[in-house]
Amino acid sequence: MDIEHLTKMQIVLLTLLVSFVTSIATGIITVTLMNQVPPAVTQTLNRVVERTVERVVPDKSQGASVITKEVTVVVKEDDLITDSIEKNLKSVVRIMKKTDEGVAGNLLGLGVIVSNDGIIMTDLSITKDNSAFIIETEGGHLFNANIIETKSKKPVSFIFVEKSEDNSEDNKDSKDSMLKTVFSPIAFSGANTLKLGQTVISITGGKRTDVAVGIISGFIENDIEKASQPLNTDTLNEKAANDEKDIPQETIKTFSIIKTNIDKNNVITGSPLIDMFGKIIGISTIDSFMENNSAIFISVVDVKNILSDINPVNKEATEIKKQ
Repeated sequence: MDIEHLTKMQIVLLTLLVSFVTSIATGIITVTLMNQVPPAVTQTLNRVVERTVERVVPDKSQGASVITKEVTVVVKEDDLITDSIEKNLKSVVRIMKKTDEGVAGNLLGLGVIVSNDGIIMTDLSITKDNSAFIIETEGGHLFNANIIETKSKKPVSFIFVEKSEDNSEDNKDSKDSMLKTVFSPIAFSGANTLKLGQTVISITGGKRTDVAVGIISGFIENDIEKASQPLNTDTLNEKAANDEKDIPQETIKTFSIIKTNIDKNNVITGSPLIDMFGKIIGISTIDSFMENNSAIFISVVDVKNILSDINPVNKEATEIKKQ
């Protein structure tokens, strides 16, 4: 067949054939390249469906009808990550050792504000050898802080703000109003919502704020025994009368350690781990029993129970004990 003497129909068919072969080759090359790209490079798109309900009220003789509209909004993962970081920057503080001269010493690690009255949560290793600290907020405010004694077996500790280190004339407001202005408590994630592979962010950094983004790569679980049914007065009296009769127990598995693929060299002890919606799920720990270089975090999704036992009475008693 002489290509210079093709009919119009033959030219059209030849064009279609070339286009078909080209599209197949392009698809094969694209799929091959996508499979070779690291997971951290590819960004997924999360589709959020917003449902708007409008009520139309016609004449009294007719019943009200409901019109439902569905609007699909495409939310990029990058936008969720940046919003989560910006939302929690003011909740992260730097914890420094308080020297004998009453000034800030070496940086011990980071902590996260969990209440607007000055309670800060951090890794237990940061406070185990000290009881007095100086903290620095994201805005550069300095505060004295003391450790809070708790009965919790969780490897986290709590400190509370004592007073401001800034004694200038411009800082004569009351402590309560000052804390409400400066402190921004972080929100906790709900229990049992963590999933393998979900994106997580660690807010860290020594002299300046850094972030590290990765995924949850695994969990370490603990078994906790609790009563299979709520204990009432009759149950307790019955147990006291007959010690040999045990109250039914059930074993619940909880996530004690969160494994990530974040490089542990990029994370400072006490750095919070948050999800893409800005809620805290873990605190980085100094414990490095992992064989690889991945950062691990203490799960804090169940720490709210500990916070409920910490009140101004506990803090005042701690202050007296420290004096």
